[in-house]
Amino acid sequence: MKDWIYNYRFVLMFLLLFGSTFKGYAVNNKNSKPKKVLMVGGGSSHDFERWYKGEDLQLINSMQGISAFYTDNTDSIKFYLKDIDLLILTNNQPISKESQQAIEKYVAKGGPLILMHAALWYNWNDWPKYNTELVGGGSTSHETFQLFKNLVVNPVHPITAGVASQFDFKDELYRHVPEPNSLGLDVLVIGESLETGKVYPVVFTVNHSKSKIVGITLGHDEHSHLSPDYKKIVRNSVEWIFK
Repeated sequence: MKDWIYNYRFVLMFLLLFGSTFKGYAVNNKNSKPKKVLMVGGGSSHDFERWYKGEDLQLINSMQGISAFYTDNTDSIKFYLKDIDLLILTNNQPISKESQQAIEKYVAKGGPLILMHAALWYNWNDWPKYNTELVGGGSTSHETFQLFKNLVVNPVHPITAGVASQFDFKDELYRHVPEPNSLGLDVLVIGESLETGKVYPVVFTVNHSKSKIVGITLGHDEHSHLSPDYKKIVRNSVEWIFK
């Protein structure tokens, strides 16, 4: 009986003295392997280096447990996909057939995807499955660069949490049209044209059976990338992907 009491006191003393240390170790150990995020940029008509590699990549890397890196070498995508947890496409430059196929396999296996601004265009005539199966449509034109209204139409979705119900800034309002034969979209935010009064999806998710896919058509320059609501949408999208 005395031995049992002695052992109990010893264990209790050990936990009091070193418990917090081991608790800290467990937390650090849990976070020792951050989620790897690959952002692909490059192409025409946009400053990918400044706003995606610079501003957005810095934002994502500020998130706990995230390690994001950038490339404008689209031939390298097929190699990186073997060891990443999230692919972000922002580019409108060509993607090789090998990298196209690698992206399709990555998504088919459940690899998540965020598509931003220029990557939501009809960029690749040799890759129709990109717009039908991954984007759920696309744009072939946009309105004049100007101020327009962005209206949250699904305020209960995690991606729009904390985002103003209406936020306005200058941008290119993409005339994003869902394809009838695509997987369909869950539209979260719409942009309202000042020219025609028409509305277009500017933030949405794609109804893919295997993968989480987010589309953000906003993001031409500093007017969007420095907006608190734009930043919130980007952060929320990454958090939603990893939930």
